[in-house]
Amino acid sequence: MLCNTSLVIGDFAKTGWLAYPPLSELYYSPSVGVDYYIWSLQIAGVGTLLAGINFIVTIVKMRCEGMTWMRMPIFVWSTLCSMVLVIIAFPVLTVTLALLYLDRMFGMHFFTDFSGGNPMLYINLIWIWGHPEVYILILPAFGVFSEVVATFSQKNLFGYTTMVFALVIITFLSFIVWLHHFLPWGPALM
Repeated sequence: MLCNTSLVIGDFAKTGWLAYPPLSELYYSPSVGVDYYIWSLQIAGVGTLLAGINFIVTIVKMRCEGMTWMRMPIFVWSTLCSMVLVIIAFPVLTVTLALLYLDRMFGMHFFTDFSGGNPMLYINLIWIWGHPEVYILILPAFGVFSEVVATFSQKNLFGYTTMVFALVIITFLSFIVWLHHFLPWGPALM
């Protein structure tokens, strides 16, 4: 609603979905649209971070008696891995948007190229968040798919232990391989 409010007050952010500088800087986007965009994402990001903490604490502390780590449903594992990524990645988004806001409101020039800033800093920070974000969305789907197939085939999940380790490794790798978005062949690998 906050993001749509900018349409009534001024206009919407004309910066694209990642709000890359210089389009999101005050010089190129002087209206309030980008400001509302920043605060909308900040509020949603804080809510997502708190939900991630809630999920992890619930999984770790409130498992039923006798539910060991290697007896948890694979969907719970996929959710746990996804929420670990949320807790690691969303603070980066929060800081990035805060720096962009400081650029716009107080002339700090973190990202303004013509004033000593570096737009590549913004792009790096966004992809440090953005690459894990893809896996935050897909890991629970892996868990759902695995549970649904096992349930409707009336068989135990084949390779449960391997699947758990695969989810943990995917979680780790998804956070460290964001740099491939900057290579010439990067889009082909996405």
